[in-house]
Amino acid sequence: MTTYAVAVSRLVAELGEHDYGELVERSGAGTPGADRISVRCLGRDYLITYPDGEVTTAAGEPVDEHLAILLLLYLTEAGGRLLEGRWIAFEQISGGAGYIGSFRGRVVGPLLRTFGQRPEAMREAAAELDGASLDMGDAAVSLAALPRVPIAFVVWRGDDEFAPSASVVFDASIEGYLDAEAVTVLAELATRRMIEAAERGRNEGGLT
Repeated sequence: MTTYAVAVSRLVAELGEHDYGELVERSGAGTPGADRISVRCLGRDYLITYPDGEVTTAAGEPVDEHLAILLLLYLTEAGGRLLEGRWIAFEQISGGAGYIGSFRGRVVGPLLRTFGQRPEAMREAAAELDGASLDMGDAAVSLAALPRVPIAFVVWRGDDEFAPSASVVFDASIEGYLDAEAVTVLAELATRRMIEAAERGRNEGGLT
């Protein structure tokens, strides 16, 4: 059994230890049936059976172990903390300093390489992921990464004096839902999906 399979099995066991109603209430998930929980993640709907913990797309297709772990972790760790409406940097999250190198390499770097010279394309790409524009930087978007976990991406184009830069920030309530390692995985997934959306747009002649 792989390390990921072991993690899935552990989280499935934890899922069954929680009350169905409390899981839904604390996570902001949906209830499509008494034995199922729905979670919207970056513009896509997923279903988790309860208490079996099988994770599929809305169409019933299996998901990879990384995403299954992320969604199960969100459900089992969600504490129901309300959004605070205040953005914090990754390093302000408990344990974030220890993952900052990984976070910059997996999230900030790819974001800059794709959108640093064309920040407006990030807005268009984010629209495919339930994104909303924010009034920050040269372009900024807020993505509903999970029902109660918004992530904001901000890009500054740069000029002759300054290179492009980017910032990825989180609502201050984030620690009530995911730890620094899981936040890195989620932010990386969000970045990758925006990049994929931008590439599709360019191939179709839509994004500049």
